[in-house]
Amino acid sequence: MSSRTLVVTASLLLASGAHAQPVTLKFSHFLGATSFFQNDVAEPFARAMEARSGGRVKVEIYNAASPFGKPTEQASQVKSGAVDIALGLRGAEGDKFPGSSIVELPFVVPSAAQGSRVLWELYKDGTLADEYRDYKVLALFVHNPGLIHTSSKRVLNLADLKGLRLRSPNRTVSAALEHVGAIPAVLQVNEVMDAVKAGKIEGIVTNWGNPLQGFNDHMKFHTDTQFYTSAFFIVMNRARYDGLPGEVRNALDSICCENWVAKFGPLWDKWDAPVREGAKGPGHEVIVPDAATMAQWREGLRPVSERYLSELSAKGFPNARAAYEKMLRLLGR
Repeated sequence: MSSRTLVVTASLLLASGAHAQPVTLKFSHFLGATSFFQNDVAEPFARAMEARSGGRVKVEIYNAASPFGKPTEQASQVKSGAVDIALGLRGAEGDKFPGSSIVELPFVVPSAAQGSRVLWELYKDGTLADEYRDYKVLALFVHNPGLIHTSSKRVLNLADLKGLRLRSPNRTVSAALEHVGAIPAVLQVNEVMDAVKAGKIEGIVTNWGNPLQGFNDHMKFHTDTQFYTSAFFIVMNRARYDGLPGEVRNALDSICCENWVAKFGPLWDKWDAPVREGAKGPGHEVIVPDAATMAQWREGLRPVSERYLSELSAKGFPNARAAYEKMLRLLGR
């Protein structure tokens, strides 16, 4: 065998070895080890990546109990490379992804399925693309419309909110609550129930599908105004994505994006069910305002959306109003 043949053979062997190198991806989220994000999102993703890569990819999952589980740090730790992929709550991330907050404005989203689809469309058509430029976006989604849950005061009309101390999931919802005289506190999921037990808040603005332990033990009135939603993201470190072997990228691409977004409507319906069922028990009342009362809610909160869009335009998202109107058209509003 010639020296040239030996060199070529060795090169082929090295290339083959590199091709077979295992790939480990770090995936973080901000809920617990038995949460629905763990059981129905992170773990199925890990299994799918392993299967579609022929066993080459292993996904390490870091939940809220890990050093990577802070609700406020999910996007930041992806950008820094501390983790490869993260699932986060937009409203917990400070000023990140402000354009996506338009989906959280009052009376926009009718369901998780429709809201998630339209949020993804706004990203894909470029409307929201710039705010995610530092990431490979794997999915964007929202939950089913949220409610106002209170411990002791029955809320039917907007005026009933005046003076109520309520947990708010994000600044968008806080703007609506402040407008009607409520006192919002933006609290992360790990802070909410402690605030309830300490008497710091009298109610919680959230969806049925929430991870709050003992929620129905404390919240007795559930006002189903369906007036807001929250946006979530699953993002990946862009350099890490670009550096993946081609077949691993192909496996990831076959799982993510439209395919992943489409799963969240049915998942939120599933996640809503246990808390919703619990609210049918003794001592609970689900309050569904009639059409005339809901018209008053819509009219009363209309100035919130107008003011918020103006502020968003002034803070670096100049196309806020056009994006909002496009979103409404896509939703058939």
